[in-house]
Amino acid sequence: MNKDQMQSVLKNLTEDKAPASQINLLSAVQARIQMCPSIQSKGIIMNKQANSSSRKLKPAFIVIAIVMIVVIFFSLPEGRTLAQEVMHFFTRGETNVMPGPTATPVKWVEQTPGVAAPTFTPQPPNMSVAPFEASCGSYQEPHCTVDAIRKLVDFPIFALAQLPGEMYYSGATGGPDFVRVSYRSPNQSGYLDIREEPFMGEEGQLNWQLGADAEIQSVQVGSVTGEYVKGSYNGTYGPPTWDSDLDLQQIRWVNKGVLFTLSMTGTNPSLDRDSLAALAATLTDGPVGESGIPAVETPTPTSEPFDIRDVYPLSLIEAEELSGFTLLTPSRLPENLTFIGANFDEKTQIVTVLYNGNDMQTSLVLREQIVPKVGVCEVCSFVRGKFVLGSDVDVVSEDAKIETVQIGSLTGQYLEGVGWVNKTNDISGWAWEPDPFRKRVRFQTGGLGVEVWGDGYRWTKEDLIAIAASLK
Repeated sequence: MNKDQMQSVLKNLTEDKAPASQINLLSAVQARIQMCPSIQSKGIIMNKQANSSSRKLKPAFIVIAIVMIVVIFFSLPEGRTLAQEVMHFFTRGETNVMPGPTATPVKWVEQTPGVAAPTFTPQPPNMSVAPFEASCGSYQEPHCTVDAIRKLVDFPIFALAQLPGEMYYSGATGGPDFVRVSYRSPNQSGYLDIREEPFMGEEGQLNWQLGADAEIQSVQVGSVTGEYVKGSYNGTYGPPTWDSDLDLQQIRWVNKGVLFTLSMTGTNPSLDRDSLAALAATLTDGPVGESGIPAVETPTPTSEPFDIRDVYPLSLIEAEELSGFTLLTPSRLPENLTFIGANFDEKTQIVTVLYNGNDMQTSLVLREQIVPKVGVCEVCSFVRGKFVLGSDVDVVSEDAKIETVQIGSLTGQYLEGVGWVNKTNDISGWAWEPDPFRKRVRFQTGGLGVEVWGDGYRWTKEDLIAIAASLK
C-alpha cells in the first residue's frame, strides 16, 4: 500500500466513522468549556481572550482527532495489514562479507619464543547450548513433543498439523524466550526449522542483516505480510561471504504476537517461496496429533569430519627442519588464541603458522620466508598490480590503501582487505574487496620476510603491530 492509498483509506475511514457534516468537534468542546463551573465563576470572558483561547485550542483538537483516527484505523483489519506491510525483517549490508563484532581491547599473555604451547586455558560458555537442553535436547538433536514444549513457555507455540512430502517431526527445544520446532527429511536431505518468539517490537528482533546482493521479497503468509530471502553466508573459501545460490530459504513474519523465522535447507521436499509461505500459513497453536511426536531416524554419515590440523600438521620444530631457518615466534599473544600447527610450502619456501581464537571469530596467521637473492619475496611487502587467475604473483589492487607503520625500530606496511573475490562467477569478475575482516602487516628483519595476518573484526591495527614487534 503506497502513500496515496494510505491517505485515501484514512480519509474514507474518517468520514465513515465521524462524518464532517454531523460533527463539529470545536463547537462541542467550546460548549463543554462554557459549561464548566470554574470558568463561569470568573465572569464574562472578553471576546479577545476567547478568540485567543480558541486559536490555542485548535491545534490540540486537530492532534486529538488525528490520534483517534489512527487508533481506530490500526485496530481494523485494514490497519493491521498496513502495519504488517511496513515492517521489515531483513536488511542488506553495505558489502557481501558477513558482519562481525567490533574490535575490542584484548588481554595479552607472555609467550616463550619457540614454544607453541596453547595460550588459552579457561573455556568460555558455549553460547550454542539450548537452555532446555536437559529436558528437550540440543539444537542438533531436539526431542520434545509439541505438547511438552508448549508447557515450558508462556507464549503460544505453533506447529504443522500436516507435514510436507516425506518429512517427519524431529522435536523441539530452545527456551524460555524462544522455541525452535524442527522437521527433517529421510537421509538428512532436507531441514525445516521454525523459530518462534514473543514479538516485543524491539529493533534487535528485526532487520537481520544480509549481504549486499541478497534479494529480499515480500510474501503473503495467510492474512499477514512477511519477507523472504534465499541464500546465506558461505565461508568455504575464506571469510563468510553472501551466496544467493546456497539452498537456504527463510521467511520471517509476525502473527498473533509471535515472531516467526522459517528456515528451509536442502531440496527435499522441493519447496519454493510460495509453497513455503502456503505451508507457513497452516501453522496452528491447536492440537497436531502424531505430527507433534518426534520420529527417530539414524543419520547416515556422508563424509569424515574436517580437521584443520590436517592442513597444519607440523610442529614448529618440524617446520624449521623442513624450511632450514629458525622461525620467529610471538613473545606476546592475546589470551584466547590456541596454537593449531604449521605447514611448509616447498614451492614458495614459506612457513605458515596458525593460531585460532577460542571464540571461533578470530584467527592469526604468521607467514615467514628467507628473502631470496633472486625472485620474489611474497611476504616482504605489498605489491600493486592486476589480478591474474593462477598467477604466482601475489598483488593487491591499484587503489588498495597501504599504510607505512613502525614496528619497533623497523618499518613495515599495513593493509586491510579480504583480497580478490569473484562476485559474478565470470573470469573477468574478479575485484578487490577492501572489507576490514582481514588485516595484514608485512616487513623484513634479519634476512626474513614476515607477514602477520589477522582474520576477524576483533583485531585492530595496533594489535597486529604489537604481535609483529614481539616476534623473537
